[in-house]
Parts: sequence; C-alpha cells; structure tokens
Amino acid sequence: AEGVAGGGGGHTVGPGAVERIIQAQALHNMALVFSNNLNRYKEALAHEKKAYAIYRLVLGESHTFTVNSSHFLRRFTEQAVDQSTKQRKFDIDQNLIAAASGRMHLTKGKLPVEAATNGMDSSEGLNGLTAEKKKKKKKKKKAGK
Repeated sequence: AEGVAGGGGGHTVGPGAVERIIQAQALHNMALVFSNNLNRYKEALAHEKKAYAIYRLVLGESHTFTVNSSHFLRRFTEQAVDQSTKQRKFDIDQNLIAAASGRMHLTKGKLPVEAATNGMDSSEGLNGLTAEKKKKKKKKKKAGK
C-alpha cells in the first residue's frame, strides 16, 4: 500500500490509488479552467463532481482534497444556477423585445397598445364594433338582400 500525503490523517491507499488521485486532480483543474477562464459553470460542475467522487472513494470524506472539492462543488453549483437564471431572464427580454419590435414594425410606428386597439375606445369589442354598431350592420345586410 502507498501512503498519500495530505490532510487525511495519514490515510493509506491501495494500488492504483495514486493514478486515481492524479485523475481527480486533472478533473479539478479542468473544472477551474471551465469556471475561471471560460465562464462555463455547468461544465465546471460536471468535472468537479467526478473529481469529488474519486477523492471521496479513494481518500475518504474527511481528507483535505475531498473537503476542498466539496467547497468547489458548492461554488460551481451557485455559479451555474446564477448563470442559468441570468440567461433565462435575458432570453425572455429578447423575446419581448422581438415581439414588441415586430408589432411596432407592422403597425407603422404606433405604440403596441394603439396598434392592438387600432384607435378604438375601451367600450368596443376586439373587432372594433360595439353592440349597437353590430345591430346596425346586421340590419344593413338584411336590407341589402
């Protein structure tokens, strides 16, 4: 068995463990690059989860590497959620802007509310006709037949 230095209280690990710890370190370093350099927090979180699993399995939960990895997991999770929330808000804003600009374009400069109501007053129905106007229109149709 090989001894691994660190904050695990002299935790001794079996054959192949050093390679697994090196793999976990590489995953952790990749997570840092995704987070710090690329602002890709979901990918950082995925890599750190793998590193944490290896540390926990090979070194135990109380080892310094495992504890540090759990702190990074929490940090990357917060960053990923924050980024996702901001992206969702941005997407909604972009959709609203696109919808509003589309209506404004189609209505030749009228405000969207003016365009939707086409200048009718609030007592009129969606098609611009009051009940009285509808009756008059019906009478005209009958008279024309």
